[in-house]
Parts: sequence; C-alpha cells; structure tokens
Amino acid sequence: MMPDRALEDSAIAKAITKVAIDLAGLREHHLQKRMPVVDIVFMLPSRVEKADFDGLRLHSFDESMQVLRVESAVPEKMVASSHAERYVVAVMLDAIEAAGDFFAERSILFDAPEHLTMVLALFPDRQHAIN
Repeated sequence: MMPDRALEDSAIAKAITKVAIDLAGLREHHLQKRMPVVDIVFMLPSRVEKADFDGLRLHSFDESMQVLRVESAVPEKMVASSHAERYVVAVMLDAIEAAGDFFAERSILFDAPEHLTMVLALFPDRQHAIN
C-alpha cells in the first residue's frame, strides 16, 4: 500500500519489487501451487498516512479463496534503508510463522517449515532485519 507516489522510487519499494520478482521465478515450485495462500501487504508510511499499528498483523482470511492477508507496517526508517531487502525477507519469514500458527489453530494444512526453507534458500544472506 503506497500512500504517496514519492515512495515509488524508495529503497523499500524497490526491495519489495525485487523480492516479488525473485519469488515469481519460483512460480513452478510445488508450494506456489498449493492452497492456502499467504498474501503480505507492506503498508508504507508517508507524511499524510501511516499504519495505525506496529509490526505485523493478520488482517483477514477468505475461506472460499483460501487466502490469508497479513499486513506489515513498514517503519519509517526502512523507507530509505540499505537494509530494506533484508527487512522484506524478515517480514516474509515472520508472516509464514504467523500463518503457520493461524492455520494450525484451524486444522488447515499449511507447511510452514517448507515455506520457510524455500524463502531462506532463495534469500540465504537476507534473513535478518536490522532495525
């Protein structure tokens, strides 16, 4: 969610785009073809608007589509950070863990460990965020 067009060229927007492109390269991976789906929304801050929470939260679950929406409130200091890509990957890892707990509570099959392994294999040196 980009509340300000000035953010389009920010380090965080570029990092989100790069990670999405890298993941698209795994489109044929068997995990990418299974339900449920975890949809991560990065909420970027601007002078006009910012998320009303910190960190990560589960937003909603569409049972018919089997999509869990997770929102991440991006801290202002990450907008121009040289660590933006590492931050994006760390959010993905946290979202997968949260999704694993969510689906386990509902007895919905979701292989969180395999999802974590896939992300870590794709981004081995970007797994820890620097705050």
